[in-house]
Amino acid sequence: MKYEQPFSIGNCHVQPLEYSIQIGDKDKQSLQPKFVEVLCYLAEQYPRVIPRNELIEEVWAGNSYVGEKALTNAIWHLRQSLKNDNNDVIETIRKVGYRLLVEPIWLDKVVQKPHITNSENKAPLDQFKQLLNVKYATVLLVITFLIIGFKLQNSDNGHNHSAPQITQITKSPGTELFAAPSPDGRYLVYSWAQNNSAKNLYMSDTFQPELPAKQLTFDTDKEGLSVWGKEGKYLYFARKGRSKCDIIKMNVTSQQEQILATCSRRGGYYYLDVSPDNKTLAFHGFEAPADTPGIYFIELNKPNAKAVRFSCANNCGYSDRDMAFSPDGKSIAVSRRKNRFSENIFLVDLKSKDAQQLTTSEEDIVGLTWQPNNKKLIYAAQRSDVRDGYILDIESLHVDKLGLEGFSYPAIAKASGQLYYQHRKEQYYIAHLALNTETTTSPFPVIQSDFNHLYPDYSSVTKQMVYVSNESGNYELWLANSDGTKRRKLTQLEKTIRYPKWSSDGTKIAFLAPTALGDGDRIYIFNLSTNTLKEVPSQFTKHNLPTWSFDDSAIITAIYTQEFTDLFKLDIKTGHAERITFDGGRYGVMTDESTLLYTNLKAGLWQRDPYSPQSSKPLNKISGDIFNARYTWRYCDNKVYFGQSQSDHLQVASYDFIDHTLTPLVRLPLKTFEDTSALSLVSEQNKLLFTHALSPQSDIKRLSHPLITEY
Repeated sequence: MKYEQPFSIGNCHVQPLEYSIQIGDKDKQSLQPKFVEVLCYLAEQYPRVIPRNELIEEVWAGNSYVGEKALTNAIWHLRQSLKNDNNDVIETIRKVGYRLLVEPIWLDKVVQKPHITNSENKAPLDQFKQLLNVKYATVLLVITFLIIGFKLQNSDNGHNHSAPQITQITKSPGTELFAAPSPDGRYLVYSWAQNNSAKNLYMSDTFQPELPAKQLTFDTDKEGLSVWGKEGKYLYFARKGRSKCDIIKMNVTSQQEQILATCSRRGGYYYLDVSPDNKTLAFHGFEAPADTPGIYFIELNKPNAKAVRFSCANNCGYSDRDMAFSPDGKSIAVSRRKNRFSENIFLVDLKSKDAQQLTTSEEDIVGLTWQPNNKKLIYAAQRSDVRDGYILDIESLHVDKLGLEGFSYPAIAKASGQLYYQHRKEQYYIAHLALNTETTTSPFPVIQSDFNHLYPDYSSVTKQMVYVSNESGNYELWLANSDGTKRRKLTQLEKTIRYPKWSSDGTKIAFLAPTALGDGDRIYIFNLSTNTLKEVPSQFTKHNLPTWSFDDSAIITAIYTQEFTDLFKLDIKTGHAERITFDGGRYGVMTDESTLLYTNLKAGLWQRDPYSPQSSKPLNKISGDIFNARYTWRYCDNKVYFGQSQSDHLQVASYDFIDHTLTPLVRLPLKTFEDTSALSLVSEQNKLLFTHALSPQSDIKRLSHPLITEY
């Protein structure tokens, strides 16, 4: 829908054409178009209560899958934007919908009336004819509008003529990832894995969707992202095994393979792209003496060519990841990650390597591709674990949001212009697992909804758990009882908060969040007694899961530098940093005033005295053949509870330090635990709290969108 007429609600002035609001004499603030459309429709229908389904129908063309969560998000943002007004503006009618509480005043309203000359020299018959003509024209205009409305109502996607057209390509159980269309758009290659099986490549014929997909690779290694050569004859991809990573060139017809180069086993994704002249393959890799992964080029028309690094190699302050050659072959778009909270897209000149930043304030880029006209870049970004697509105009840097939750890893057929993407939604909730029961138990939800809830940590002092949730649009800090009741939001940072941890006295909560400038991360402390927030001073820019020293005077955290990664003790007042491990420590907890239990890059659980770390040799408390968890463990009363990864399942077990016995507790599917979430123990109820990660269903879809197809 298209609204044009400005209006006021109280002291808030709304400009629909500009998608902006202005409260009093403050500066204008821009809102997302859908947010403004919701506000306009509520104003247009004042004072009626508008059902949620009606709003979704009007604003999101009846797309309930997108609209349900998008509407909740829109209402929340509108309330936040209007919160400086003295009156409540939008009321929620429970289980019904919403209504506007303040009567809108429409501005610059012009009412067109037929003008009839009433001159004494005009004959009555002429006046009658003129009036008849006006009425005829009015009736004709009404009929015209009715016809247009009927056509719009019966268009492919409801009343919204510009609504996108989405075609589902894959529907099989399991996870289909990383669409790679052939240049003409007919064939589609993707990675498919079902349950815990290996990831192999499959190819579908989109012209004959009734035919089963053809399997291209047959091995126990992992194949993910792939890309076609210009002629549609060869396919390029990375194959990652236990001890190797190879860049493969495959003849799609004969399925014969050739190894072009080796790649690093570091990281989970292996990005690739082929230049428009079909002469250069770019891939993500790592090779000494570089100190960080980056982009490498290999010439395809030269036999036995060696890979050459294109990215900055040492002391760069960032890492290049994904890439897409521009259609004119003069530049390459690169996703450049500064830290876990900051990744943006840069346009790099292939000759000079001069870089222009195209996006700002992005957290995680999950795929990018070019429109064939060389003017627009289509990319996906993940913000607080919510994925969506964006269209970036290279010249103006204007960004349009697609509004397709789950949109990621877009890929355009370079000759036909068809856009494919991967639809995937991350789903996490807080669950508990009962311990030492006579019957086998399974996890029970504690807090579960359409939003994500992660990283629970329970305090036996306050009898409450702290966790993070993205239900307000960002991962903020929340407080609740151990059963999920009496929830309360603690922060309004509008940033991605991670890994909250109670102090032992139950008065403070430490967590990790990005800095204001986005140039790194910091440990922050929320004081429940004063409801104040404090940043722990640190000379470093990259930290990890925080825990507390035994006396709550310092934070134990892994710190990442160019030379090493190890556990440090950070004084919460002065920021003084003391290194307490020298073997790659990653996560540690103090069990008493002189004992640190921790994990490092090796398997097993280790112990050392943090006050004399260099003079004492670490003690292996649990061997690596038993303990292979890095973060998913919890110590309590001489026992450690942990997740034990097996070949086809996850086993939750406990290890007793007194009698050195291992007790299996329950079997769960692999990846039930979120990898970087520590376990939490509610000792008085004898249950474990943890982040339950649902295995996401991922499918490949094709998108037709006016902003993409308009060249």
